[in-house]
Amino acid sequence: VELTVICEPTPGLVEHIKRGNLDLALVTHNDVRGQSEVVRREPLLWVTSANHATHEQETLPMAFGRPNCIWRRAAVDVLDQQNRDYRILFTSFSATVITAAVLSGLAISVLPECALRPGMRVLSEADGFGALPDCRIGIMRGQTSRPEIVDALARHISESLDNISVPVGEDPGTFDFAALAFTKLRRTKPNQILPGW
Repeated sequence: VELTVICEPTPGLVEHIKRGNLDLALVTHNDVRGQSEVVRREPLLWVTSANHATHEQETLPMAFGRPNCIWRRAAVDVLDQQNRDYRILFTSFSATVITAAVLSGLAISVLPECALRPGMRVLSEADGFGALPDCRIGIMRGQTSRPEIVDALARHISESLDNISVPVGEDPGTFDFAALAFTKLRRTKPNQILPGW
């Protein structure tokens, strides 16, 4: 068995699956396309820097994924429904760029719960930010001559994703857990995985 990992936005991974370049892809699930089997669901949250008042600006500076990103569309829909003024300051498919923009106080964004980092503050309806739909991660399978191997890997990935928990920094005071209290209890499974993305 040979493993090759490709990190790309969901639309690119979908194309790789269609062309037969990949046997398995981990993607953001899209209800409209119904393209994947959902293996993880978690809250999609508004985030800002804990050290800046970026979210209090009259015109909100935003950092989002590309225009076809469903998290971006969900956030823009909520902002438009609330008649909030905003400007898209950063557009990137890189979660690292989005995270850096938020932590530096240059922009606010939306991220799944597992992507929260120390130094971020979760914004809620009390802060004037409407509820977002859950983030759903799915698995897509391509055509393969060895489906039993692909199925075993898909099971392993699905079980590993269930062990991901909210990251905790060395200084818990920099992370606003109070805003997360409503979301869920922290996982206590053995071999928890803390995401690095």
